[in-house]
Amino acid sequence: MVPWLKHHRRAPPRAQLDGPFSQGLWWAEVSPESCDPQLTSWREPHLVAYHPNAVSCQRLWVFLCGSYGIPARQGLLTAYAAQLGYHAINLSYPNSWTVGGICRAALEPGCHKQVRLDILDGGGRSGLVPVGPADSVFQRLHGLLNHLALHHPEQGWGRFIAAGELDWSAVVIAGHSQGSGHAALIGKLYPVARVVMFAGPADQVWPQCLPAPWLSEPGATPPSRYFGFVHRADPGFDKISAAWMALGLGSTLTEIDCTLTPGQDAHCLVTKYANVPRERYHNCLIQDRMTPRRLDGRPVFEEIWRYLFAID
Repeated sequence: MVPWLKHHRRAPPRAQLDGPFSQGLWWAEVSPESCDPQLTSWREPHLVAYHPNAVSCQRLWVFLCGSYGIPARQGLLTAYAAQLGYHAINLSYPNSWTVGGICRAALEPGCHKQVRLDILDGGGRSGLVPVGPADSVFQRLHGLLNHLALHHPEQGWGRFIAAGELDWSAVVIAGHSQGSGHAALIGKLYPVARVVMFAGPADQVWPQCLPAPWLSEPGATPPSRYFGFVHRADPGFDKISAAWMALGLGSTLTEIDCTLTPGQDAHCLVTKYANVPRERYHNCLIQDRMTPRRLDGRPVFEEIWRYLFAID
């Protein structure tokens, strides 16, 4: 194991889905080892949510946390996705590092892509992250869906698996920070319904400080289905906006004050909202304890979330 690699060791908090989007909601924390006994680490529970009375959008919502993040910290966003009619999964996966930190040391232009692919499928291309197939994002997602289909057949999780394969065309893949880069790369690999990136990606090749080459490679999902959201005071803002441009989202940044005009065709959303808890601008877009709330407890970014996860 490389010497700077760290594992997240603190006892994780339990998810709390008793907020403004919890009414009528079914939700559960599912241990990864109950889905696949072969996995070796990263055992924080997956968070899943489903609303039996919501009008189903026939889509699977999959969210990937940022570095060192765990699903329990995005209960509000996960519950909101279920209220919109998604079958919602906030996936626990190997994220005990920053991809940027790994690849800044490697100084290889293709490092970011190779490391991300290793995390997604456990292929071991880079030799820089200890992720085997059983711990990979794809196997964890398949295992969780099979587990849910077996134990909760009435909820319809099995509809997203056909002949043992995931129906990527029905997936809205989203992520925060490191997870946003994984989501963007998944969109390159498979024709997903939508890619939503919160505060990322920020992949840059050092020392040139240029966007990583994989960002501008052609992919299975067109740029018109990619959407990003970032705070203007995010420390990585310049890297993130450069990555969005490399992804083909254009150079237009749409500044918003927690509302969007319905039907507005904006792909790169920027907020300058000032009242952010502890000035955590990188995490305030999605984390339960950091996202600013109105007096009624609803997140100030609710309408932006609605726009980002609108069904085409």
